[in-house]
Amino acid sequence: MLKVLFQRFLQLLFVLWGISTIIFFLQRMIPGSPADSILGADASEIDKAEWLTRFGLDLPLWKQYYYFIINLIQGDLGKSYHDFTPVMEIILPRLWQTMQLASVSFIFSLLLATFFGMISAAKAGKFADKTSAIVSLLAISAPSFIIGPILMWIFSVKLEIFPLLGNEGASSFVLPAITLGASLAAFSSRMIRSGIVDVLQEDYIRTAKSKGLSAFQVLTKHALRNAFLPTLTILGMQLGVLLSGAVITEQIFNWPGLGSLVVEAVQQREYNVVSGCVIVMATIYVICNLIVDILYRIFDPRVRFS
Repeated sequence: MLKVLFQRFLQLLFVLWGISTIIFFLQRMIPGSPADSILGADASEIDKAEWLTRFGLDLPLWKQYYYFIINLIQGDLGKSYHDFTPVMEIILPRLWQTMQLASVSFIFSLLLATFFGMISAAKAGKFADKTSAIVSLLAISAPSFIIGPILMWIFSVKLEIFPLLGNEGASSFVLPAITLGASLAAFSSRMIRSGIVDVLQEDYIRTAKSKGLSAFQVLTKHALRNAFLPTLTILGMQLGVLLSGAVITEQIFNWPGLGSLVVEAVQQREYNVVSGCVIVMATIYVICNLIVDILYRIFDPRVRFS
């Protein structure tokens, strides 16, 4: 197992290198110079040249990339072009905000998906199952920039139950968490439902029923655990998607997270901040996948010893 995990770790390092390389070159392919954004259009060419020299942006592209990778290996994401603040110091507070929102969204979607997945499986083919399928399809199809404004208009503007924008406490998490987690909850509920329906046809389920166990006990203690394994992989991948999907949701709700920081940094041509945000999100994503791989091997002996 250790050998497999080491191989996975090397693969993840390769993925991070690839993402870092892509974001480095993509930013420099955009027309214009960060000096124009930072110093303004009225700055002289001499001032712009001095500014570019200060941050090493006057060097040949291959040299910039070389120093970028060397610094990245050392854990140095560079400094902000505006106030020379280390990028990691800028990212960490915003990352904490995004992690809180993503965690609440993930827990909300997991509980909702498990509840409706079990009900749909128990009532397969009946009205509850068909209704759940329709609602799930709508939730999967509706993008966050549609769900978010609708929730804001109903619960913040009309009913005035939840705060409209920003992070003002626990109540501020409700609408962004629903917006961010709705699609994941809908998709996962159908996965859980499908898995439980398949498991309920197994012989050991009939044996459990013959021993006098109630339908609820059979569903929760036997069917759900085995049906949940295929969903585990999807959930791990979707946790990373929540972080990237938070960019739109944070813009809608003016949430002070990493997604908003990325948008601000792109507008200001902050190469280091944009690269730092993307690398941090990619790192979290690949770590989530590694953890899921480990958990899958722990819970499924067939994979553990393969």
